[in-house]
Amino acid sequence: MTEFNQDKFESDAKKLVARCLKYEINEEYVCIIWFSKEGANAKAMLKSDLDHHYFEVTYFGEEGKYIVDIYDPTGWDEFNEEEL
Repeated sequence: MTEFNQDKFESDAKKLVARCLKYEINEEYVCIIWFSKEGANAKAMLKSDLDHHYFEVTYFGEEGKYIVDIYDPTGWDEFNEEEL
């Protein structure tokens, strides 16, 4: 196991998302919208303006393995504070 490098993780996550999109894009069109790290593991949510999917990239530091989950938003609900 190597020491965690956040810049490398972010770059790798963007490259993986660019690879998952079925068309060729540069990783500069992918942005990280959320990031978390716990121990040797890290997780980020990513989005591209060129696609409607959300991507969750999880890195398991002990194993040196990445997993990419792809989410297809189907809609949303909106609530006012008074309704809670």
